[in-house]
Amino acid sequence: MQSRHEQFADLFILCQDRVYAYVVSLLARRADAEEVFQQTSMILWRKWDEFSPGGDQAGDFVRWACGIAHFEVMNHLRKAERRVVALDRDVMDLIAAEQLQLHDELSERRAALEHCLGQLPPRQRELLESAYAGVEPIKDIARRLGQTANAAYVALRRIRHAVADCITRRVARGAE
Repeated sequence: MQSRHEQFADLFILCQDRVYAYVVSLLARRADAEEVFQQTSMILWRKWDEFSPGGDQAGDFVRWACGIAHFEVMNHLRKAERRVVALDRDVMDLIAAEQLQLHDELSERRAALEHCLGQLPPRQRELLESAYAGVEPIKDIARRLGQTANAAYVALRRIRHAVADCITRRVARGAE
């Protein structure tokens, strides 16, 4: 079983990009965003024992971390002598809420993508994963799978459309 420190490290590594993107969306200067993100990271570590996830551990962590980041952004803006941000507090709160909603929607789409990829026949999934891995050219992948490069491109287009349709249907069913 993982220690609490290992659990924090795993979740932080998994979610840090989303928390950083959230901070960047609220601050005009990248240097300010990096400073606030570092401060937020230290606070997350110190307050880790206060975190208690529900069923969606990564999603709950991002919401918790973004809540702390929001307060750190507000503290940073309050302390700053210069006011380079022309947005008032209400607008900042709206942006913050929108970012969290977007996170939830993207999480739902990621889950739908994983499901839809799992529904692909093994040969189609191999073609798709090989093509997106970017390790070998399509012509080599096609040759390995016993088809022409043109046939592989056509198959990839069909697979992408099928996966996109599957995601759209799955997300629509989740909204009902």
